[in-house]
Amino acid sequence: MSNQTSLRGPIFNQDSTEFFFTHGPDEVSAAAVDAYIDQLAAAGIGTFISCLNAMKANFASKVWETDWHGYDPKGPDDQPVLHQLPAAAIPGTRKRLDSAKHLAESGVDFHSRALARCRHHGIGAWVSVRMNDVHDCVAVESPLLSTFFKAQREAKQLRAPHRQSDWWADHGLDWERADVQEHYFKFVQEQLATRDIDGLELDWMRFVFHFRPGRELAGGQAITAWMQRVRAECDQAEQRLGHPVKLGVRVPSRPETARRCGLDGVAWARAGLIDLLVPTPFWATTDFDMPLCEWRRLVDGTRVHLAGGLEIRYQPVPNGPAGMMTPELAAGAAMNVLHGGADSVYLFNYFPSGHSLAKDWGWANINAGFRAMQDAAKLQAVPRTHAVTFHDVRAPGEAADNALPGVDTKLDFQWPPGCAFRVQTGPKPGADRRAELLLEFERAPAARDEIQVFLNSQRVTADSPTPERIMRFLVPAATISDEAQVVELVAGPDVKFRVLRVEVSFAAA
Repeated sequence: MSNQTSLRGPIFNQDSTEFFFTHGPDEVSAAAVDAYIDQLAAAGIGTFISCLNAMKANFASKVWETDWHGYDPKGPDDQPVLHQLPAAAIPGTRKRLDSAKHLAESGVDFHSRALARCRHHGIGAWVSVRMNDVHDCVAVESPLLSTFFKAQREAKQLRAPHRQSDWWADHGLDWERADVQEHYFKFVQEQLATRDIDGLELDWMRFVFHFRPGRELAGGQAITAWMQRVRAECDQAEQRLGHPVKLGVRVPSRPETARRCGLDGVAWARAGLIDLLVPTPFWATTDFDMPLCEWRRLVDGTRVHLAGGLEIRYQPVPNGPAGMMTPELAAGAAMNVLHGGADSVYLFNYFPSGHSLAKDWGWANINAGFRAMQDAAKLQAVPRTHAVTFHDVRAPGEAADNALPGVDTKLDFQWPPGCAFRVQTGPKPGADRRAELLLEFERAPAARDEIQVFLNSQRVTADSPTPERIMRFLVPAATISDEAQVVELVAGPDVKFRVLRVEVSFAAA
């Protein structure tokens, strides 16, 4: 009998280092892995994707070295793989390595156990391979650095040696190299030959730059040829297991940016290479304006399941202040994904027991929030906030297009009296829903009417009677449009302003 579970959302990518950070070596066990999956099942997760690696494998691989390779549990804090870490990071790192090592040596493979428990709950059981992880890549030594990476670095064969910079992206592996491709192929091949999985994800967003600048299109052809080999391995795994083994990818949030990075998800979908396509931001911020409608048009007629990726960080202004996604922001971003045409919401770095969801969530909000993400009708009823952020991945040479900070330069011929923002908000809520516009300025306006604010051509007035840096506006339900709201700011010729945050929120039904 087939044990294939259909691919459905929300899709949850789990970095297993979270489990090892939050469970000490005396707490890791098969039962603890089961309990972790039980919690996600209760939260309504439809598909679970378990991350297998960074530069090293986080399980007892036979073809790659493990996370704990070179680490001595009984050794001092200044042993070679630890001595360059900040002192504050050493206890947590040792806990992670001790726990992962202990679980593996007890005979439990975290991923196999987690995926078996997923099947118990009827959850899709996938694994993910990070295709070019560069955590700690600028360090001389770190427990995260593989022997393979260090050899490539020593031979000056990384992505951009010509710049000799300390920028992390310059220290990625060069995927045009045959030895890099073979290094990853043998790891992927091991998973497809030994695991019972519903799908394999190739995570090209960890980390997104895989080629020497200017070599992206040629490199993309090399990746496509490499993926054809992986697709053939998936087909062989299907024969072995007796059920489908799907192939998925994560790529940049805009189709043309993805193509220009050598990660042409549209071409892969049209060639029948992939079953799951996840346009997504990289890390800096959740992207509230991913062109999912365009993605849907481009992959129309293919078999691909389209999912929109949500990151855990919220950062309206590039290099500006950042926080974590609240349940309301996550609901807003998820609504934009589903209303835009995606089949599912995809969650990345939403650590239930770790730091990312600790402040504003808790299991009650996790359960309610994740279950609401199963479909747009459920999201329609919950409180949600939609924001203006930015696309945090650009191909080399692509121009920045961030809307914030918003200023009136007096030079933009399209908006001569001020500036405007477009806030994607999904379907128009019911007439009984309270709507609010929030604007945060770098400095408070000198007077309440110094800046006039319009939403969909209707003047709105701030709730507060005195000027503040953060101004809130109640918006009449009749003013709200379907899909998106246009916010205009108009000021006099001598008025300067700088907008740092724009949000439109809807109260619960």
